[in-house]
Amino acid sequence: MIRNLRSVLALTTCGVLAAVLASANVPVPELSTVPRCFQLHPSTTLANAVPSNAAKYNVTILGTGGPINAAAVQVRMITPGDTLTCWCNGLPGPRPYVFQQSTNASGVARFVIGGGGCIQYGLAAIPGGNDYAGEVYADNVRMQEFGMVSSDAVDNAGRRATDTPRWNPAGTCAAGLADAVEHTNPLATNNYDYCTDFNCDNASGASDAVIVTPFLAGAASCAGASGP
Repeated sequence: MIRNLRSVLALTTCGVLAAVLASANVPVPELSTVPRCFQLHPSTTLANAVPSNAAKYNVTILGTGGPINAAAVQVRMITPGDTLTCWCNGLPGPRPYVFQQSTNASGVARFVIGGGGCIQYGLAAIPGGNDYAGEVYADNVRMQEFGMVSSDAVDNAGRRATDTPRWNPAGTCAAGLADAVEHTNPLATNNYDYCTDFNCDNASGASDAVIVTPFLAGAASCAGASGP
């Protein structure tokens, strides 16, 4: 009888401890990895084909107990960022867009969104009172702000989304000749440019070239627009 009671108490204690640890493992921004470069391209097919998930927006959510599995990660656009971005047609609303993925057992959530545009994080030219395009939340914990990078960085006239006058995708989000010109200089000279820093490592170089080249070579495009 006593032995059985001890077993029950031990199991109960383990269950309580497990519940406490699980409830304590909430997302911690300082421990998590949330890049400030939200990456999107005008072809989700090509983005999925680029090796090592390099052309996706990868977020890793950790708590004090380690990686958090099945955390609900949301990329929440703010109105200026949503308006300036060229979105591929067919994305489910409402606007501003909110995209959601769940983390895997390693705490990683990956986003593959179709569109184009460069909105440099911290740029004063972004309309409104904020200098970013959107925010990332995990289980409703605010993690980080971000800007926007894409193989489709400019329109056919070479204008970026935040230029004055602002860019005009003219009904097509596309990685074309003007974008190749835009990305070539920082990649060839290793001169840093936020719009060509696809992996968000504060450098523009060979690893970024590996990401952007398939979109430029394949003339990636989708029907879409920025606005209103």
